[in-house]
Amino acid sequence: MTKTMGKLTRNLRVCGDCGIVYTSVSFEKYIDECPICHSKRYEALPIETGKK
Repeated sequence: MTKTMGKLTRNLRVCGDCGIVYTSVSFEKYIDECPICHSKRYEALPIETGKK
């Protein structure tokens, strides 16, 4: 699944205020805030792809 998702898996974030997971890219623009609470605090979500 991660192979087919491409760049989306590298841009996952966890909101620092409400805790939802969202991606920082869309088809039209770069997203720099949480879509729910509009906080700009986030932590990157590391994804294990199995490659070393």
